[in-house]
Amino acid sequence: MEHRFFTAYPPPPGTVCEAAGVHPGPLLGRTVAVIGYGTMGRAQALNLRRSGIAVLVGVRDGSAAGPRASAEGLEVRSVAAAVAAADVVMLMLPDTAMAEAWTRDVVPNLRPGAAVGFAHGFAVAFGQIVPEPGRPCFLVAPKAQGDLLQELHVQGRGVPGLLAVTESSPPETWDLAAAYALSVGCLHGGGFVTTFRDECICDQFGEQTVLCGGVIELLKAAYDVMVESGYSPENAYFECVHELKLITDLLHRHGVAGLRSRISGTAAYGGLTRGPRVIDATVRQRLREVLGEIEDGSFARELLAEHGQTARLAAVEAEGPLARAAGTMLARLHPGDTQKETPT
Repeated sequence: MEHRFFTAYPPPPGTVCEAAGVHPGPLLGRTVAVIGYGTMGRAQALNLRRSGIAVLVGVRDGSAAGPRASAEGLEVRSVAAAVAAADVVMLMLPDTAMAEAWTRDVVPNLRPGAAVGFAHGFAVAFGQIVPEPGRPCFLVAPKAQGDLLQELHVQGRGVPGLLAVTESSPPETWDLAAAYALSVGCLHGGGFVTTFRDECICDQFGEQTVLCGGVIELLKAAYDVMVESGYSPENAYFECVHELKLITDLLHRHGVAGLRSRISGTAAYGGLTRGPRVIDATVRQRLREVLGEIEDGSFARELLAEHGQTARLAAVEAEGPLARAAGTMLARLHPGDTQKETPT
């Protein structure tokens, strides 16, 4: 094989693939089928086309995504037909739909030698999909939500990403993964080599304990305590929710030390002395417990069995005090904004 983008095959974990050392050659002349046109599938399909890569979209029967993809100028087929026409099949379906689509639509129609790609490691890491030995199989996980990935790509920019390849894949699959990452815009700042399992576990742990779980619960609890203590909902919302973006923007750009140096002395002292009382040793132990449930597959099994409860749980949360306050405040702070949902 011709080694293009890495000095060792496989590259060791922690290797950083730089955009300047990658070109789209391994993808040129190939057709990519993006299976699923949700937020991430849409972004990657449009970015691929913008990068000059032949792309078509596969959607499930009855999906509202098909008309949208067609309206945006993309060729749309059934999942089976898209797989049959592709040299690279990117599976962008929800984790809970992967196994059925793989068995029913992908395996019977996958071309010999065609590569299979993922934007998230769950299906491979937890055995929902097991590609046969020798099948090129890679992971390109952009470190951004789909709309932002597309927005930055339009501007000629991008985001960092994580890259992985299964152990039984041909060595040149690494070059294909790097070329794909470049084409969708996730080598900005580097493509960091990892494994399917590590990407999945770290992603789920961050979602559950910080980004989509821990932070939200902390916001709800802080808001409730302030309102219960007699402070106005508006004050509570501003201090516990609205200003969170100001702090995360500082953290994102300047790091923890830079954040501390850019806030008031009172805020810095209060955070350094009271923060550890909120996130104490018992919280850290519960974090380890959550991590253990992800690592041993307990969460994966629960998700596959109970994911139908998500809408009910979200509906209950939407009736809570903070959610109701957000509806009122957002209408005033961001008039004219509408929530857009992208079907898969």
